[in-house]
Amino acid sequence: MNKFLIYSLAISTSLMVGCNKSTPKEKEVAASEVKEEVSDWSCTAQANIDQIQNRLKEDYLKELDRSLRNSHYEANQDILATIQKGIKFELKGVTTLTQDIKNTNILECSSQLVVHLPKGLQKRSENAYKEMPCADEGEYCGGRYEGDGYTNLHDYLEDRENDLSLANDQLVGSLKYSITKTDKDGLSLTVPSQSAVINAIAFVAKTAAQYEAYVKENAEGNREIEKSQKEQAEQKDLAKKALEIRKKELDKEKLSGVERLNQSWDNLSVELKAKYKQEQVTWFEKRDVDCKVISQKSVYQLSDSEKETYQKHSRYWDEALEAQNTQMQYNKCFIERTSERADVLDEISN
Repeated sequence: MNKFLIYSLAISTSLMVGCNKSTPKEKEVAASEVKEEVSDWSCTAQANIDQIQNRLKEDYLKELDRSLRNSHYEANQDILATIQKGIKFELKGVTTLTQDIKNTNILECSSQLVVHLPKGLQKRSENAYKEMPCADEGEYCGGRYEGDGYTNLHDYLEDRENDLSLANDQLVGSLKYSITKTDKDGLSLTVPSQSAVINAIAFVAKTAAQYEAYVKENAEGNREIEKSQKEQAEQKDLAKKALEIRKKELDKEKLSGVERLNQSWDNLSVELKAKYKQEQVTWFEKRDVDCKVISQKSVYQLSDSEKETYQKHSRYWDEALEAQNTQMQYNKCFIERTSERADVLDEISN
């Protein structure tokens, strides 16, 4: 009897994850088939196991290559070569689930799928995961941004795929497959898609290979942040100085205005003072209320032509400077109204 192995393995694209916890969308592609001569009708036939292991590694290499080509980060070729050479797919604890193998055309099989990583790869990938920038569309941000996704690689992989675990440089999952007798005395080996394992191990390898690129980009980003923060601090200091200078001017004008108003009042005769006393009291109250109302207008409601020079730097103000500006607007109104009243009193006295 001529017996052949028909291996069917559906593969899917790598995980595409944004800077959040959303579930990746997977695109299925056509299954590939490879025929191999086999010598045994058995779940534990070494030829079958070897074929599955080899095929899984081939699919992993294809997925990793695709993932790297779609990323703008440079991969460390020495690290990548070490990874490619050292990763090993192994089926362990193969079990035949079918009870009566003599009176059936299908053998149902299960096993543990272990992906052995080169020593230190897991740790490197974990470190890289924490540094992963949120740059490529579809790339996960790692744990860099508080509140975004998972804080470490271990939780990320295991929470997304409950049947996967990563520990001691091993990624462990489960695998079920079946062997079917065909009409032409052949054997068909069917393995369901292992996209979870393939995607996970490709992700681990990619992050490890791109570790230096992440660190470099983050360093450049931190320098830009520091530069921006320095510029912001300088501009805020400039805004504060401009406001303080104008405040001193207004304080001086306010004091002069009060002195002038008092002098104008003192210039009135006793009769005129008595006549305009109540009017003066009413005017004081109206001035203070009006200026309080006017001072509440936000600087952001003013047009550029209405703004004073110091107000044109208001985007660098904090709450304290905004409060100071409110008081200054009150003083400005106070000065204008007081000057107007002094003019009125001067006309009365003349």
